[in-house]
Amino acid sequence: MRRWLVAAALVTTACRGNHHDHDVRPAPAPAPKAAPAPIVPKLSLSPDGMEELRGLDQRIAIHKDKPGAELQYLSERATAFGRLEDYQAMVAISADWVAKEPANTDAWLGREKALSTVHDFAGARAALAHVPPDKAAEDTIALDEATGHRDRSLAAREKVAREQPNPITLTMYLAGLALAGRFDEARALIPKAAALVRDNPPTLFAWFYFQWGRVYEQMGDTATARAFYEESHRRMPMIEATAHLAQALIAMHETDAAKRLVTETLAIDPHPSILELGVPLGVTKVDDAKAAWDRYVTALPLAFADHAARFYLTVDPKRALELARENLANRDVPEARSLVVLAALAANDSAAACSVVDPLLDAPQRADRFAAWRALSKCGRGSDAARLAKNLGIGP
Repeated sequence: MRRWLVAAALVTTACRGNHHDHDVRPAPAPAPKAAPAPIVPKLSLSPDGMEELRGLDQRIAIHKDKPGAELQYLSERATAFGRLEDYQAMVAISADWVAKEPANTDAWLGREKALSTVHDFAGARAALAHVPPDKAAEDTIALDEATGHRDRSLAAREKVAREQPNPITLTMYLAGLALAGRFDEARALIPKAAALVRDNPPTLFAWFYFQWGRVYEQMGDTATARAFYEESHRRMPMIEATAHLAQALIAMHETDAAKRLVTETLAIDPHPSILELGVPLGVTKVDDAKAAWDRYVTALPLAFADHAARFYLTVDPKRALELARENLANRDVPEARSLVVLAALAANDSAAACSVVDPLLDAPQRADRFAAWRALSKCGRGSDAARLAKNLGIGP
């Protein structure tokens, strides 16, 4: 159950953005207040993360005739490596399971989780209709957060964290607070969550550190986020934490360290998010990253439209805009809307940028408001742009 709970949280992690957040944060942000040292909580020792990852192949093979367990382990491996084939397998296995056992609640839960993982949120909600409400609560919250019903999901996460306080529920809640721009509250919960940790699987520890680091990344404190990502990567080098760590190193001009990390990761698996990070470092070529993203998007467009669109911003802005629009149609959340704005501006289509900008004027994240300001400045709405600039602290 814990494995699926974390897997559900990782679905919304991917939906919150990725290591390209610097693309929507070009405006100087006020320096955050220094947090008391040590900022990164020290958790206990955990088993070797690489050894845990090596064991996943065997676990998946052993459970070939048990779709529930097989889906859980496939989810873990997909989270760790981000391989397209694992996502496709989850979709296929879950479809076969519900076809064979249409009255099985666990089968429909597995189907929902598989479809959520590949961002087929409409299909996931349809699958949840076959699940009793008491068993669908967490999945419903995750879907609400992923698809833009965040006032509702945050209230639900607060209730769960209050009634069932543990490191997972508190971490899910603080991640929701960060999405709402309530960073002080989110940071205050990190040591509380850490103090409740009793179990020590590397998957869980890596997830904790990654989620906690995301709070600092979203508030613009790259240095502190980098420290969390380093610890997450040390516990278990999952693809998302690796990408965020590499981006933090690049942002902090630690080029040699970034090159080493990207090169070592590519030796294990050439994931497109790592291939693209290797381009500015001179480690990989644009065409290789493009081919990799094209393969992922062609196979599972809903799952990877947002990630690929951010890559295409500087490579092919028109393609970026096309993908960003598909992503926004699938999930109307501020980061998806601001991605459309950025892609439209990159494609010199200010009308397209301004057509989606209004809901961003009061967005909780500074990055999204800054994207809105850029759009307003291009489409003749000078007074609105001036008001937003004052809000952002970049105007008179």
